[in-house]
Amino acid sequence: MYPTVNWMLNNQTLLLPNYVKWASIYGYSFGSSTVTIGAKTHQLEHNQYFSLFVDDTSVDINVSHQLFLVAKLGYKCQNNIGWVEEKGRLSYIDGCTDSLLIYPPRMGDPSLNLLYFPPGICQTKHTHPSIRMGCVIAGHGVSDSWHGETQTSHDLVTGVNFCLEENELHRFRTTDSSMTVIAWHPDGDWGPTDHNHTMLNRTYINK
Repeated sequence: MYPTVNWMLNNQTLLLPNYVKWASIYGYSFGSSTVTIGAKTHQLEHNQYFSLFVDDTSVDINVSHQLFLVAKLGYKCQNNIGWVEEKGRLSYIDGCTDSLLIYPPRMGDPSLNLLYFPPGICQTKHTHPSIRMGCVIAGHGVSDSWHGETQTSHDLVTGVNFCLEENELHRFRTTDSSMTVIAWHPDGDWGPTDHNHTMLNRTYINK
């Protein structure tokens, strides 16, 4: 359903494996980085997110600080680079907010999201039907997950990446600090279709 790999790169140069061809790479830059796909180089700054398509050329990445990277194999994204805002624009559960950074070009396609937790948040336990890959870009908190009756907790600090498995029961908590997360979703139930999109819906034909 979603052949996917992810990395957290730290002050290093990396040539992506040969299997990352005809794929899409999504990520977030904690500092200055360059992503070279074939003959084209993309210069990334601190606090930028991106989605870039890789055809059958090589991908060289040079990271001066940290770079969070997800590769979705066999999928062609739209090329996007932008800056992350401080908080989300949409309401999420239990007082959190989120923004959709990289939109799905078609319904069901992958997306990249910003998730903001104010201080003093204890989320309701919940699951997702597909994996979630992400990283903490500011602040700190705690991730709780359950496997049967066993609870596992992990400290989340800036620069830490994580993966939530399908239907994994979990929650995030904050105490004295807010926490900002970048989260990649491999699929979804929202997005434009050939019969439902802004340009078509706002086109009126006189009869």
